[in-house]
Amino acid sequence: MYYNSYMISGDLIKEARLRAGLTQIELGARLGKAQSVIARWERGEAVPSLETVREVVRACDLDLTFFMSRFDDSNFTVIDEHLRMTPAQRFADLMARVRFHDRLEQRKATHRA
Repeated sequence: MYYNSYMISGDLIKEARLRAGLTQIELGARLGKAQSVIARWERGEAVPSLETVREVVRACDLDLTFFMSRFDDSNFTVIDEHLRMTPAQRFADLMARVRFHDRLEQRKATHRA
């Protein structure tokens, strides 16, 4: 698995704080927590509960919503392949995909005309 709960909760907290334009001290003040607690959450050194994450997001004047869907790991193979590539190879692969998409769009436009 490419993500773990430590980084997901910490990343959500940091993203919410940055979107709100708050420092760790300011967010801590809104929550009644020390700046060091916020920092530990963001670094993944401490894992807050899901309800705490939602509380943090709300303190940033944002809302955290969830939905469930079937698990799909089909992208993991593509991710693994790209991680083995150099930046130049990834760029070349991207450009090949863009050209392929452009050709598909041109064919669709031709068929519509």
